[in-house]
Amino acid sequence: MRHVVDISDPSAVAEARRLARGLADATGLAAHRAEALAIVVTEMATNLLRHARSGQLLLQVQPGAGPRVAVAAIDAGPGIPDIDLALSDGYSTGASAGGGLGAMRRLADSFDIRSTPERGTVTVCGFGAVPVLAGVEIGGFLMNYPGDRACGDGFVAREVGGRVDLFAVDGLGHGPRAETAAGEAIAGLGALRGDNPAQVLSELSARLAGSRGSVAALAQIEAADGRLRLAGIGNIAALLVQPGGQVRRLISREGRLGGAVRMPPVETATMRPGDVLILHSDGLSTLRSHAELPPLAGMNCEMIAAQLMRDRNKGRDDCCALVARLAGEDEA
Repeated sequence: MRHVVDISDPSAVAEARRLARGLADATGLAAHRAEALAIVVTEMATNLLRHARSGQLLLQVQPGAGPRVAVAAIDAGPGIPDIDLALSDGYSTGASAGGGLGAMRRLADSFDIRSTPERGTVTVCGFGAVPVLAGVEIGGFLMNYPGDRACGDGFVAREVGGRVDLFAVDGLGHGPRAETAAGEAIAGLGALRGDNPAQVLSELSARLAGSRGSVAALAQIEAADGRLRLAGIGNIAALLVQPGGQVRRLISREGRLGGAVRMPPVETATMRPGDVLILHSDGLSTLRSHAELPPLAGMNCEMIAAQLMRDRNKGRDDCCALVARLAGEDEA
């Protein structure tokens, strides 16, 4: 499935709008929210051409308790020196009527923008249900291998008896066969709902024996007590980032789903308010320290994922970033 549109000429604006409408229909967004999404995607794509000369639009159905689509505009353009001024109606630096960013903020159900002069801008708009599941805020994006329309990475989130399961998977290689492998892993997970993530992955691997295979990580979060359990098979990276700057890497077992693997270890941790869990495939460069992350304070999970996709994408594989943290009391 196509998740990213390169915006480098006017024809891409219409393509992005078509993709947005298709996602809205597939997700079940209300008609008036689908129309708002189409308007905002058109404005975002046009702004990329006008102000940054080029960029990318990421469009993604989001996990959560209800239908939601998020769209991110990312670029490496000149940036916006004064975001508050740019959000005011009537302001323009591109010989337009102005009001584009302000209109996006009004039309979207959620809006966030981050910009650094000379480094570029990331804008994320969400449409539909609040991206919270059983007390856990969730956000994520996928990007296709350059030029591909299939995507071999995937993720899913679900609630199991008040617990939230987060599953990130990378089908081996890229293209349609990798996409099929990731889809097989996601479909196979549906029947496995145990509370030991290592056992779940081992059973899933046995069910996928003889398939092309994939690598995956499964995190289980109990929001009520902040308990986190995680197991992984293969090279899906898992990091728990704390507000004070500590980054804890959670360990996976080498191997692949569908192959011969030993039982992976189960990593346990306590998630406290402000902690951020990041799962990402090897299409993103490895995060080794807090300094390599964007400043997470005040960012929603969708924005964190979008920033990672812009700043860490190697550009030679499919990639995914799935982000979670405990929701605030007003969100849960």
